[in-house]
Amino acid sequence: MKYKNVFALGDCSSLPTSKTGAAIRKQAPATVANILDMINGKQLSGNYNGYTSCPLVTSYNSMVLAEFDYDKNPQESFPFDQSKERFSMMMLKKYGLPNLYWHGMLRGRA
Repeated sequence: MKYKNVFALGDCSSLPTSKTGAAIRKQAPATVANILDMINGKQLSGNYNGYTSCPLVTSYNSMVLAEFDYDKNPQESFPFDQSKERFSMMMLKKYGLPNLYWHGMLRGRA
């Protein structure tokens, strides 16, 4: 590690994962923990497992939401089988996620 006081997340990082808002949502707590550890002179404790979420559109009316970690292990966050095509997932992508991103994540609410 060349610079121990430089941290990155999201698109500006070199992490081998998809550059998605869902990935940043999981990277942020690890980054904050590491910055606080560095400020307090502690060993860095934040950890990011490579979680990412890829919305895979399968038709005009359906989608599969693939969520996985660095090792390609499923990291599903919904209480149903996400490998099945669903209209509800398409509506989530079309309406829910943009709203969450613009009105939640960017304002520090999600």
